[in-house]
Amino acid sequence: MRLARSFARGVALVALAAAGSFACKQAGIGPRPVVAEQAFSVQPEALQKIAVVPFYPAPELARSISQTAQLSAADTADLISGFVADALRAQGFNVVPPSDVLALFANKGLPLPRLDPRAAGPIVSTEFGATAVLLGKVYRYREREGQALGSLRPASVGYELSLFDGRGTRRLWNARFDETQQPLTADVFNAQRYPGGGRRWLTAAELARWGADGAAQALAAFR
Repeated sequence: MRLARSFARGVALVALAAAGSFACKQAGIGPRPVVAEQAFSVQPEALQKIAVVPFYPAPELARSISQTAQLSAADTADLISGFVADALRAQGFNVVPPSDVLALFANKGLPLPRLDPRAAGPIVSTEFGATAVLLGKVYRYREREGQALGSLRPASVGYELSLFDGRGTRRLWNARFDETQQPLTADVFNAQRYPGGGRRWLTAAELARWGADGAAQALAAFR
């Protein structure tokens, strides 16, 4: 009986969300965007080839990662930079992946400029023909506690992206992904945005990939 009531409640919530989504569209409003972005001067020619520098792990990132996690803060930042590179490539961008940028600076015996576009831009432009360089900072990566259908604490991920021209001297675009998954019962309209329509709890990696896809789609609108 309890299972039947739970199932009926879930069906009712999904139906309510669908009705609300239709009403929002009719009213000209909708769920909040996946990323918050700010464009400065994005020209299509600047997006011809984007070099993704391995992201910087902010000091607070380590505090958000579980002590039982397999990845360090630096590994986590590298993982998310790979997600973003994959998402850009899926949108049709020509991408220099973070692994190639890392190998380039290692071969030259130079420190990797994770936060310095002026140091990264000229080198990736010369060596790869990049027309833009993307840097990022990861400040939160908290894994969910529990399983997909019953989490004690949801996943929470936060990171920032900054796109510069090939010389690294002019900022073109910023994006920020900051999300803690909300249950349908707490945020019925916005919960539908999540992969799976909000009917399951995402892992931190799934949440981070979703943010990367949202950022890539936002940037693709400028081509």
